[in-house]
Amino acid sequence: MIVDTTLGAVRGRELPDGSRVFAGIPFAAPPVGELRFRPPQPLSPWTGVRDAVEFSGAPVQGVPSLVGPQETKIPALPGFPTGELGEISEDCLYLNVWVPATPADGPLPVIVWIYGGGYESGSAAPPYTDGAALARQTGAVVVAANYRLGALGFLHLADFGPEWAGATNLGLQDQMAALRWVRDNIGGFGGDAGNITLAGQSAGAFSVGTLLAVPTAAGLFHKAILQSGNASRSIDRAAGTGIAEDLVAALGLDGPAGLRTVPVERILEKQGTVIEGDIGRRNLPGGRTWGAVIDGDVVPVPSHQAVVAGVAAHIPLLIGATRDEVQLFQVLNGDRFRPADEAALLAEMSRAGAGDPVKLLDAYRARLGSADLSTVRSAFLTDAVYRRPATRLAAAQVEAGGRAYHYLFSDEPFGSAMGACHGADLLHTFDALALVGADTPARLAIRDALVQAFAAFAATGDPGWPGYDAGSSRAIGGDNPMAPEPPADDVTAAWA
Repeated sequence: MIVDTTLGAVRGRELPDGSRVFAGIPFAAPPVGELRFRPPQPLSPWTGVRDAVEFSGAPVQGVPSLVGPQETKIPALPGFPTGELGEISEDCLYLNVWVPATPADGPLPVIVWIYGGGYESGSAAPPYTDGAALARQTGAVVVAANYRLGALGFLHLADFGPEWAGATNLGLQDQMAALRWVRDNIGGFGGDAGNITLAGQSAGAFSVGTLLAVPTAAGLFHKAILQSGNASRSIDRAAGTGIAEDLVAALGLDGPAGLRTVPVERILEKQGTVIEGDIGRRNLPGGRTWGAVIDGDVVPVPSHQAVVAGVAAHIPLLIGATRDEVQLFQVLNGDRFRPADEAALLAEMSRAGAGDPVKLLDAYRARLGSADLSTVRSAFLTDAVYRRPATRLAAAQVEAGGRAYHYLFSDEPFGSAMGACHGADLLHTFDALALVGADTPARLAIRDALVQAFAAFAATGDPGWPGYDAGSSRAIGGDNPMAPEPPADDVTAAWA
């Protein structure tokens, strides 16, 4: 139960199933005071043995702007914006390691999990991130690390002068600091430092997609799993600076220097006012949101562009989406989600890159058998933000000479009203179907199909089905094992 690390020895604890957890291990100095809005800094070693038996607080965070006021209650879901959080703190740069109980002849594969939450919410600890369940189901050593969120993690300040050099993409820099800790220390926990899979869902998956192209992340992981994310979501430098300027103004500050001393509660209060809350407005081209900024240094170029150029060709990718991603936000936001009229939806389709929005709208109505604008918008945004960029990433990786595998998840653990919505697959990833009374034999079989694919991919780089082309997507929860993705229908033709 005691492991030596480069910073000092840590003592974990055994869980009831015989697995072990090492909780609340610091991997960087607390980002508080003068270290607020600075890249993660080295931590001084400690003497003696540090207890690693209690989880640290989650990163300080407010109410996610994507969720909005909830007229509809959804059961708590690990890794989901409605997931339960305990203590929150600016002093948040801690990670957790779960070691499975299964004996091994040699070092185990490692999965480093990056949680989702729109870059505004989340935690590396249970119940939000149940690393014990992921380790048990995959047989891998699992690591989950906190990273800074919202303005504290993604405010782009690097263009405010030399004193702000490096003050950009701080959440991504936190993730890389954690990956360096894993590289240097995971062997002591029984993990294989030469077989690290970086995995995440939603904002976590978008982070993974970004890190594929970050030079300072090169060599820190060897495979990647992206659940409901891709490499196409980023913010240009000018827009990032504009968001920062607007937040400084919203806080009533004379300049960015005041950001280091203003109470964190005020930052949380105002950070949602300088970005978009609607899933479409924030994620389509030109949207204002938190996330990776193409700053020219930490993130030098758009990540999808880098994948096309072959930068990540040596990293096998497993990329997935849920069939009805945006139906979650449609249900949560009700009338706020509904387009004002058909012209508004056509304008949004044009913004997404549709050459003939009228043809695309007609094709969605035919596919769905519905003329309801809210239903059509949900399906359109599912494709525009999640499903089509996922297959575009898989195709780009293959065309660059790399390996990519794709799946489409179609299970409905919350029922047909929610569909196979964003985050539904996390009930399977974290073996949490029983929490919502959905642990039927059929759904447990779908769980096994998903996590066994993750386990095989983490171990070997092959989930058990052919590499991606338009006809070789694995249908998890669907009627047929393999199905075309994008679907071979008039919607796909209209997008083209």
